[in-house]
Amino acid sequence: MINPIVTKFQTFRNRLFGIFQYRACATMDLIDAVSAATNATSIVKISLSDLFRRTYSSITDVLDCLFRSDLKKLPTKEDTLKKTLKITQLLAEECSLPQEKGFALFAIDCTANPRIYAEKVCDRTFVHAPNHVPGQKPITVGHEYSVLVHLPDKPIEQELHWVVPLSVRRVESNESGPKVGLAQLEEISHETIFKNQFCVNVSDAAYSNRKWIIEVSKWSNVVHIARMRGNRKVYRMPSFEIKKKRGRPILYGDEILLSDPSQPDLEEITTVTNRKGRILHVNLTRWNDVIMHGSDEERTNEYPFDMLRVIVKEKNGKLVYRRPLWLMITGIKRREVSSLQAHTSYGRRYDIEHYFRFGKQRLSLVRSQTSETRHEENWHWIGVLTYNMLYHAKEHGQGVAHPWEKRKVHIITPTQRPSQVQRDYNRIIRGIGTPAAIPKPRGKSPGRQTGVKVGQRPSQPLIRKFKMNEEKQSSLASKKPGGNIKGDALRKNNSEVIAKASGSEKNAIKERKKPMRYSRMRRIWPKNRQAPMRC
Repeated sequence: MINPIVTKFQTFRNRLFGIFQYRACATMDLIDAVSAATNATSIVKISLSDLFRRTYSSITDVLDCLFRSDLKKLPTKEDTLKKTLKITQLLAEECSLPQEKGFALFAIDCTANPRIYAEKVCDRTFVHAPNHVPGQKPITVGHEYSVLVHLPDKPIEQELHWVVPLSVRRVESNESGPKVGLAQLEEISHETIFKNQFCVNVSDAAYSNRKWIIEVSKWSNVVHIARMRGNRKVYRMPSFEIKKKRGRPILYGDEILLSDPSQPDLEEITTVTNRKGRILHVNLTRWNDVIMHGSDEERTNEYPFDMLRVIVKEKNGKLVYRRPLWLMITGIKRREVSSLQAHTSYGRRYDIEHYFRFGKQRLSLVRSQTSETRHEENWHWIGVLTYNMLYHAKEHGQGVAHPWEKRKVHIITPTQRPSQVQRDYNRIIRGIGTPAAIPKPRGKSPGRQTGVKVGQRPSQPLIRKFKMNEEKQSSLASKKPGGNIKGDALRKNNSEVIAKASGSEKNAIKERKKPMRYSRMRRIWPKNRQAPMRC
């Protein structure tokens, strides 16, 4: 009898194999080799794996031909987006549809790829990178990548922090991470299998800006939950009962101070048990239909959202966290997400951090030292496909313990952790098989001719995002005193007059240029005098 789980995994691999137009066999071998490489310290050492049946030069060939539709010319940005959309649609079809909660849960965040010493790589800039060294700024030089993942609904996968990465894009120097993440969420919720599903996205405070509030409020099937900063200014909806005879209509109602908020619209207290067995009391306070201060271009007063405050206490009333958690719930269907669901959903946002850590440590996401930015982007897509292979192979995995491990690994649940599946991936893939054909030797390449000199790559500048363009600099210079032609001519004439004057005349001119000093005003009334009477 054929196992349906094995058949499903084989079907997924065959469909993925059919998407690659060039070097499909080498691409599948590379994905399998990365999935089983537990101790690879560099990209080139992955070619030593038994699952990679080609030489090390094929790795560069795979990265160069991954999203090509024509070998004679480089793919454009539009062609690459079309190719990656097909892969995203396939990965989304393999995700489990929402069952218990009634909505599909996603998370978006950015991660840094440091390239500090890569002077030949283009479009490098300063990006955020957590740095635990005290006294240093949490930044690095390199590229930034925006990743969208699907958070599964199964309890076992939630406990083991599994995610399903669906899309990854590089944040260019003229873009921002929230802007790229908004395009990714629109692609997932409108062009994949989730277009007919209720989708909820969770993100950190960087994704609570006005652009996200306006765009998400226009989509009928998406709700966005993001953390709010404690100093954010929010307002009630204006009361339309008060009619003004003159002047501009009222856009904002009463201000809600987050330090001392007004009466909420909904309040509930629930009890939860954490992983350590501690019983915690969660106070959920919700304000409906609040608005944020906008501008002439971004009129956020027309797009209300809900605001949630979360306070966690122990049995004795002691605060677990010093400050409350403020959440923003945006979208047309925001009332269909309860306060408790919003709190628990945002708590699962940190699972994407597990993917970043595992990808950088075990999948070599940031070990690519290529000088081509396009190859680096393709390598991050190889990491996404590799993690998906481990996710679909988790049900076939067995506990594998190293000889020096005293506490042997036992199978507690039918689903293994990503690191355990990676240990056993070599055995799994040999039993299931691969659609890639066996490589055939084509002869030895002649290589470069003797005496051929290859030119050096030009050094690329480091892009600083705060640097203004030339037009803005010239406009600001014209506004400064002496920044225009007339001011320069006046300064030149004054310097010529001073040069021709005698010694006494020079001193007189310098005295006129000194600022006038005013004597301090004397107090003519006592300090403790009474306040004046008002009419």
